[in-house]
Amino acid sequence: MSALLFDLYGVLLKERTDAGRRQVELAVGGDARIWPVYDDLRPAYDSGDVGDERFWRQLQVRAGLVPFDIVEAVEADWETLMAEDTGMVAYVLSLIDARYCCGILSNVPAGLAKRARAEHGWFDRFEAVTMSCDIGLVKPDPRAFAVALDAMGVSAKETVFFDADIRNVKAAEEFGLRSVLFTGPDSVKEILQ
Repeated sequence: MSALLFDLYGVLLKERTDAGRRQVELAVGGDARIWPVYDDLRPAYDSGDVGDERFWRQLQVRAGLVPFDIVEAVEADWETLMAEDTGMVAYVLSLIDARYCCGILSNVPAGLAKRARAEHGWFDRFEAVTMSCDIGLVKPDPRAFAVALDAMGVSAKETVFFDADIRNVKAAEEFGLRSVLFTGPDSVKEILQ
């Protein structure tokens, strides 16, 4: 193994907190019932098939909400998804310094990808950063893994993939990657021993 491929959320960036979820709920005038709709609509948003306006209006209609300020909803959504796991980021940057080929593959809409790249300068340290919105494909689609590996210039057999979502881990395994359900830095350290 000479290459490591990481997801963003739940690995390098923290998952949205309960307080963050409530912030989004308040921005759209809803409650916890919005999240199944949000999750169902998210793949088309992440792939770039729909933009901010359409995503949030679809959520409004399907969740039975009154019209809300989309700019406020977008800001609440993105703001609550920016927190990095500083310890994990430092660890992965140390792996890059030790000459591991490291890449990122993440499902993320275009505006959020742009903001994450602007706020987290460490993205530039990775061999390749592959965002679903840039390639029109979302994990667990096997083509997303193929594009990420191609961008890194590595093969599946020499790469280990880390993701906090078991569906993506299983899909990556089926694609031919050695895949690990990420539960913290130790799940990476164990592979590298």
